[in-house]
Amino acid sequence: MTTEQSVEEQPLPPHVQPAQLDIAALRSSVTDLEQQARAFIRQRPVVAVLAAVGAGYLVARLVSRGRR
Repeated sequence: MTTEQSVEEQPLPPHVQPAQLDIAALRSSVTDLEQQARAFIRQRPVVAVLAAVGAGYLVARLVSRGRR
């Protein structure tokens, strides 16, 4: 699965360009985090599964306490 798409860049008005740069920086950061997560999962699949189970358990506990 690829998160990158080719898009033709057209000049934007000056007030839109900073927001566009922020979005590009955010997309780059998220892509880096995704690559790091994929690498970690490939290197240590058991630890990744246990971490996911633990996080799911904590979320379930918090949600169940919030309903009481």
